[in-house]
Amino acid sequence: MLFPSFDFLVFIVPVLLVFWAASGRPIARVVFLLGASYFFYMAGPKLDPPGTPWYYASLLLFSTVLDFACGHAMARHANAAQSSDEAVAGPARRARNAALGLSLVGNLGLLAYFKYTDFFFAIATDLGDALGVPIATPVVRTLLPVGISFYTFQSLSYSIDVWRGRLEPEPSFLRFALFVSFFPQLVAGPIVRASEFLPQLHRRPRLSAAGMEEGLFRIFKGLAKKVLLGDWIASQFTDPIFASPEMYTSGEILIALYAFTLQLYADFSGYSDIAIGVARLMGYEIPENFDRPHQALDIGEFWRRWHMTLSTWLRDYLFFPLGGSRGSVGRTYFNLWLTMFLVGMWHYKVGTSWNFVIYANLQAGAILFNRWNRIRDRRGPAGRRWASVLGLATLSGAAMFVLSLWGLDLEASQAQFVAGLTVVAFVVVASLPVTGTPLNTVMHVALTFHFTVLSRVFFRAETFDNAKSMLGRLLGSDPLLAVRPGLLTPWLLAALIGGTAYHFTPKRWVDDVAFGVFRRLPGPVLGIAMGLLTLGIMKIASSGPRAFIYFDF
Repeated sequence: MLFPSFDFLVFIVPVLLVFWAASGRPIARVVFLLGASYFFYMAGPKLDPPGTPWYYASLLLFSTVLDFACGHAMARHANAAQSSDEAVAGPARRARNAALGLSLVGNLGLLAYFKYTDFFFAIATDLGDALGVPIATPVVRTLLPVGISFYTFQSLSYSIDVWRGRLEPEPSFLRFALFVSFFPQLVAGPIVRASEFLPQLHRRPRLSAAGMEEGLFRIFKGLAKKVLLGDWIASQFTDPIFASPEMYTSGEILIALYAFTLQLYADFSGYSDIAIGVARLMGYEIPENFDRPHQALDIGEFWRRWHMTLSTWLRDYLFFPLGGSRGSVGRTYFNLWLTMFLVGMWHYKVGTSWNFVIYANLQAGAILFNRWNRIRDRRGPAGRRWASVLGLATLSGAAMFVLSLWGLDLEASQAQFVAGLTVVAFVVVASLPVTGTPLNTVMHVALTFHFTVLSRVFFRAETFDNAKSMLGRLLGSDPLLAVRPGLLTPWLLAALIGGTAYHFTPKRWVDDVAFGVFRRLPGPVLGIAMGLLTLGIMKIASSGPRAFIYFDF
């Protein structure tokens, strides 16, 4: 079921009415909301081709039962594991570790099968061909269950926190099942942790005017982002270009990358806004997922602002357990690389082959550079400092040359251009002060923004061949700014410029100023605004609502 659809309106109105009518009856409230969440999931989005079948809800139920049982198994042995008697503590620790291992294998095994089976087979085939040893792999066509990447991580956070002793196991299976399946954020996040949400399920929700106003504002903002920016830009511009890049000039492809960057942000942050808003209408709070990411000064800050619940999840449950930055320099860089590589690979979409391997390594490489640039000695001898900068810049350029020439099948001149651009960007960023004047800030933001824009080639392209075709055309010999008349209509150009400018406005302009205006609007005016938004949605989505991009992940 898609948020910007009439089906969801028919669903959410009675859900809110019954939910608040049962607000004083804890069991009835939880049972009703749990049933509504499973109905929401099994109803699925009405798409062509159809989404995942309703019975995939059994996978959601499996993860729920597994982690609930493993959590209680770990808790039963918690006291014994702390015993001073090793004969008692040893078996208890092994039992706790076995329960955690079962949770990890069960959850991650399902995720790996449905999301990465085709990836492993495709990589094995490609490597075999490259080595001259053909490998015959079975054809496995998995249908990715919507939301599995989100509810897997969400459920695992509970098991890991119970194992660490930071969380008491939830005594009520119904409440735990609702935590895993809570419908506003079930299929595309934000990723909510048990420690954040389970305590709220033990309290009676409170209906307040402030909560309703905030919820409606977030829903209004999210729908505007999703439909008026995300969906419209996709249908009018980015989808046709990414589908057939060989038919477009380098300038048109470059503009499509800018447009997709805006579309992706509007689509995913719009979903998060709606999810947060719907939860607020029920008196619940779920975490923020975006914080103006393209205003980031460097790629590290970008990932602290983009899909924040995923980044912090991997930081807390992978980077820190690996040792974080407490070990040797080499171990710290490895931990950073692995964490960021998995952030990139989490976004892998079935059928894209090498795309996300390259995308993940580009992001990880940028993170490693960001740490090196932040902590390096800037006050030593100039010759030594420049030698390290130029040496690493040359090494980075050589790596990009090899990738471009042999990995992406670009022409030698194009590979040389990519390598040269890498070296120049490396030296420029390394030469800039970390902080300083407004001009310095603008330079950092602009360079970070363009890195994320250009790397979106591998994020958006449907196949590896499609990505290579786009890069070949982007680096083609036609005039860079050549855009055919009529491709960018005045309304589309206004949406691209206005949407991008909106993102670079100060956060308080929307969260404080715009929200303050929204709260003061008379009811009739607010009704007219919602009506106009609905009309815009109907106009743009005349052929049916579009699925959110992150349904594919």
